[in-house]
Amino acid sequence: MSYFKPSSYQIENALKEVTRYDGIFVGDNYVTKDHGNYIEVNIDADNSNGHVSYDLYFDDSGKLIDWKKHR
Repeated sequence: MSYFKPSSYQIENALKEVTRYDGIFVGDNYVTKDHGNYIEVNIDADNSNGHVSYDLYFDDSGKLIDWKKHR
């Protein structure tokens, strides 16, 4: 993956990705992407990627049941 800093995510990025995800939410220093069966969270970080990423899995009631860090 190339360098990506969530705090620099612009509406143009969301428009390009809108067909790939069920929903995108942009915060001050993070971006979430709804993949349908999990939520991807990208958070600003001072590393070679510019961010850290996690996949969050929820049950039908909205309880977090699992998470995986991207490597």
